[in-house]
Amino acid sequence: MHIPAEMFANSLKTLRFAVLSVWLASCGAVATGGDEPLAEPAVDCPATHTLNAQSCSASLPVGYGSLRSKPLEWGATRAGALYFGRLVCPNGGLAMTERTDAPVDTAGDAVETWEVHCPGDPTPRIWYATPRRCGNPCPPDGLRVIPQPALQRYLASVAAFEAGDAVLALQRIDEAVALAPPNELMTLWKGTMLEQTGRALEAVPFYEAAVRMNPDEPAHKLFLARAQRAAGHEAPYRSAIEDLLGKLPSGHPLVPELQCLKAELLRHDGKLAEAHALADTACKGGQADCCPGK
Repeated sequence: MHIPAEMFANSLKTLRFAVLSVWLASCGAVATGGDEPLAEPAVDCPATHTLNAQSCSASLPVGYGSLRSKPLEWGATRAGALYFGRLVCPNGGLAMTERTDAPVDTAGDAVETWEVHCPGDPTPRIWYATPRRCGNPCPPDGLRVIPQPALQRYLASVAAFEAGDAVLALQRIDEAVALAPPNELMTLWKGTMLEQTGRALEAVPFYEAAVRMNPDEPAHKLFLARAQRAAGHEAPYRSAIEDLLGKLPSGHPLVPELQCLKAELLRHDGKLAEAHALADTACKGGQADCCPGK
């Protein structure tokens, strides 16, 4: 059984494009938990598209966003896209958002209810927002929004890396980081680029930071373990494989890959029968790299 180098690259690509798709969706649409937002004409508030750390540094009114009577004032039917995929939690993780009901008209305003989930926090924040009132669009509860200029440089970094220009890609992500609050996506992306350009030891602290920002994402822990192994630290890699396999449910999409990686370790340790059985299980689970002939 041979585990090809492409296996890691494909794992990174899968996560990178999955996360990137959230960001791209955030630029032009809002993922909702119910019906589409009301189709009334939008209220144009240009300031909602130029948020930065300075404009959101002032203290917000008491109860802002957490009371139906003091909803977030997004200013346009789709201005909620300012948040989705761009909300940074206090620990740097990216927030997941979902509208939990249809808009309720209150005194002429369509007020929406949203759940905001931060990584590592089992209790969602409840936000109220209106798309038809201009005002302060800054997020409450200590959350921050990644500014548009930082987002543009992040996307430019991805494009440069895909085009084979790693030097420019690293330059663009450094520019993005300088403009944005510390966050999971940009931290993980820089670690990915360093890892894929043979700089595994430099990638380790970025992966460690991504794990701290989002301890709920097992893929971050796997990427960290891979980088540690590539940097010559075998023990943390082995420990991470065992830990993840012990904690993830059998139906988790990472399990077949983890089984394949453990089978490789068993084979390396001379435990050929165990390695063959686990590789067969991984193959049946859809991990082609562990199938016969690979």
